[in-house]
Amino acid sequence: MRRGRAWWPWAIGAAGFAALVTVVVLVIGAGAQAAATSLSVLLSATAGLLSWSWHRSRPAAPATRTELDQAAEALAAMVRRQWTEEAAAQGLLDPHPLAVRWRSGQTEAGDHVRMVGRTMSGRSDDIPAFAAAFRALPHRRLVILGEPGAGKTTLAILLVRELLRAPEPGEAVPVLLDLAPWKPRKEPLLDWMARRVHEDYPALRNHETYGRDAARKLVAEGRVLPVLDGLDELPADLRPRALAAVNHAIAVHGPLILTSRRAEYHRVVAETDVITAAAVVVAEPVEPADVADYLRSAVPPRHVTAWQPVLDELTRRPRGAVAQALSVPLNVWLARTVYSSPARDPAGLIRCTDAESLRYQLLDALIPAVFSAEPAASDPSVPDVRRTAASRWRPDEARAALSFLAGHIRRQGTDDIAWWELRRALRPNPAGPLSGPVAGAMVGLGAGGMAGEYFHWVLAPLPRLVCFLTVTLATAIAATAVTRLAWVADPRERAGPPHGRPPPASPPPGPRRWRGVTEFARRLGTGCLVVLPLSLGVGAVIERWARGIEPAEGELEVGVVPYTGFRAGAAWVLFMALLALGALGVSLLRRRARRQPRGAGHRGGRLRRILTFVLLYWLGAELAGTLSFLSVRQAAGRSVTDVSFIDPSGDLALVSQDATYHSCIFLLIVGIMAGLDPTVGSSRPARLDFRAPRRLLWTMLPACLGRGMLLGVGLGAALAFVEPWSAHLPWWERITTTGTLGVFFGVLFGAGLAILRWAHVPADLEQETPQSTLRGDRTVAAALMVFAVVPLLAKWVITVLANLAESEDTGVQVLAYSLLTPEANLSVGLAAGLLAVSSTAYFAYRETSLRLAAARRLPRQPVAFMEDARLLHVLRQVGPVYQFCHAEFQDRLVSGVTAPGDPAQPGTARV
Repeated sequence: MRRGRAWWPWAIGAAGFAALVTVVVLVIGAGAQAAATSLSVLLSATAGLLSWSWHRSRPAAPATRTELDQAAEALAAMVRRQWTEEAAAQGLLDPHPLAVRWRSGQTEAGDHVRMVGRTMSGRSDDIPAFAAAFRALPHRRLVILGEPGAGKTTLAILLVRELLRAPEPGEAVPVLLDLAPWKPRKEPLLDWMARRVHEDYPALRNHETYGRDAARKLVAEGRVLPVLDGLDELPADLRPRALAAVNHAIAVHGPLILTSRRAEYHRVVAETDVITAAAVVVAEPVEPADVADYLRSAVPPRHVTAWQPVLDELTRRPRGAVAQALSVPLNVWLARTVYSSPARDPAGLIRCTDAESLRYQLLDALIPAVFSAEPAASDPSVPDVRRTAASRWRPDEARAALSFLAGHIRRQGTDDIAWWELRRALRPNPAGPLSGPVAGAMVGLGAGGMAGEYFHWVLAPLPRLVCFLTVTLATAIAATAVTRLAWVADPRERAGPPHGRPPPASPPPGPRRWRGVTEFARRLGTGCLVVLPLSLGVGAVIERWARGIEPAEGELEVGVVPYTGFRAGAAWVLFMALLALGALGVSLLRRRARRQPRGAGHRGGRLRRILTFVLLYWLGAELAGTLSFLSVRQAAGRSVTDVSFIDPSGDLALVSQDATYHSCIFLLIVGIMAGLDPTVGSSRPARLDFRAPRRLLWTMLPACLGRGMLLGVGLGAALAFVEPWSAHLPWWERITTTGTLGVFFGVLFGAGLAILRWAHVPADLEQETPQSTLRGDRTVAAALMVFAVVPLLAKWVITVLANLAESEDTGVQVLAYSLLTPEANLSVGLAAGLLAVSSTAYFAYRETSLRLAAARRLPRQPVAFMEDARLLHVLRQVGPVYQFCHAEFQDRLVSGVTAPGDPAQPGTARV
């Protein structure tokens, strides 16, 4: 946060103002009318520059003490609701927590008792007493240690709930954070905590209610009690640095709760130091009597008889394999979950003679047990939502999806399953299931926009709209089909065999060659079946227009022969063939490139995407212009096979000039949108909330308008040197004309950006969930489409209402005739909107999910599957991401061991 006024925006504003004054002085000598027009444009740009400079230099208002108190109360409410719902979803409160005893481990891994003040111990089924003992610690620092599955995270969740149930005055708000994503070499602990609180609890971003940087200030002032889960999840080489960073942070921050596996914590404190002045508790094995009492309470009364052999085994043999296995809380939960159905006999537990094999058996049987339709008919006590979730997915599908997710987050070095990060599982594919149609739509919209300009002079509005839609849709569908069919996939981009299935055997060399020929014939046949019928519609539209222009333009030497539509369709098919060859060549060149392609969110990747889409739009405009214009420039009186043109070079030059100008306007629009960056970054999701206070909009409006004006006048002036339409005008008039157009679009897009930025600020206390972030980013994608289309349609309306096409000023006529028809404006707006939407996290998620579904790695709706897995206690929700409830189950999935009776063979599910 800025504490004072920044000098650099004013320096930029002064330099820009001096440059604009210089330009005005030079333009004055060109004439009074040109000087007046130029002066109006430059003054508006100057006003925008100064308003932007003023807004950028204003200091951010610091949050008051009252606002921080309100932010702390809001954070406490969100955390309490979050972990109460999660504890209920995981069954931690049904019927009561398992009795896990926690003894003091101060002598083996803790600081001096005199530094801590007292030792600590307790039971997980008596959380109020445990919380009271924690509050009695002078420094309120606690380290929770245990073996895998001992219930460390469970104790942390229950402790957070209890501390928030009846908080003491001025007590810090406990916030549970997973340590796995933390990079201690790159980010200090307090900064990382502030960022996570800011991301996971977006209500704190409401600057109007809580001031700016509320999350950072709460952390900096010690009003957040960090509950750091999983020190052992960090890489081994980072743990000493992380522990040192934690000690450094709590020297200023104060209280702390940290969980870790016992052996890993012992190793790291042997290398560095213990947590200063922190009490240490260690989980003890659960007593067989406590397990038996818990099972008697948790199992429905009608199922107690089936569990009686297990209860008897626990009583008779407290040191047996079953008692040893069920001394781990995770195994108790697994046994209760796996054998919850009456169709499964719990007596199978006592047939195992080894505790480790029994544990693995329970882990492997979890997925078939929870993803099953059996409870729907046999156990009506199961909630409807869980029965629906259990019956929606087959066990093999669930195993494949969970195995993929476990391997994916392992490769990413995190425990968070974020839907917007699934795109990292695959390399970018320009011909993907959504990227391919978007690229084809660029060609179709370019063709439709150009055809709409030509159709305007002959056809009535309704026939013109029908012909515009025909050319646009036919070209877009055909371009999409030929691009996807001609694209040769890179082997590095293929998802490979699905999890849980053996890889296909390598075919012999002979059949492989024939398979390549067969694949080529299949793709060629499919392309012909798609392109040839569509060419008939395009040819009919062109012939309809050509026959209409002959009587309308009697002074032209026009001869329309009966096969005009056929020739236009044939030329259209030839263009599609050339497009297919281009896609084939690009894919082959891309395969030879050894470097890893960068994502669309990278600056260079975004620039390449913009230039590629502008090129595709130009190709479509060139195609439509050539078909439309040249089809009526045929000389009359010639035979069908003798096709000649009156002035082919001049006609092609005129068509290319029109197509280039349309593409330049498109480049101007997407350049302004890219400079404004309405998506606010594409790697993370965004959301809109139109209930934000109105005065925030007026606060953001000056800077957004100024930024839009600057981008518009800069890009418009640069456009004057490349666009060919006004080449006959003097240079100063060309700059004025295109600069005016740029300022007009810059103002409209700047106003739209202000609305998007204003609505992006949440105004309620709703906590982000994976579903809400997905819906929010989908809303942002729709808003971006409106954001791109409205300014273009506004330009057309102003042109028509003001009758600018009949103006006597040459520059005004140039502005009016640029995108004269509503079809042309709509095509440019839709193309710009598609380009913006393709940069959102939602677009990347949908394309990645379709590609992974085709490879049978994930369902078509991954978030829906993960939510069902959460309802079945396999995953848990932490803010906007999911995590595996148990690290041991996640490790078992990554190791690739399958359940008994599963059709997959051991080792084939390895990620």
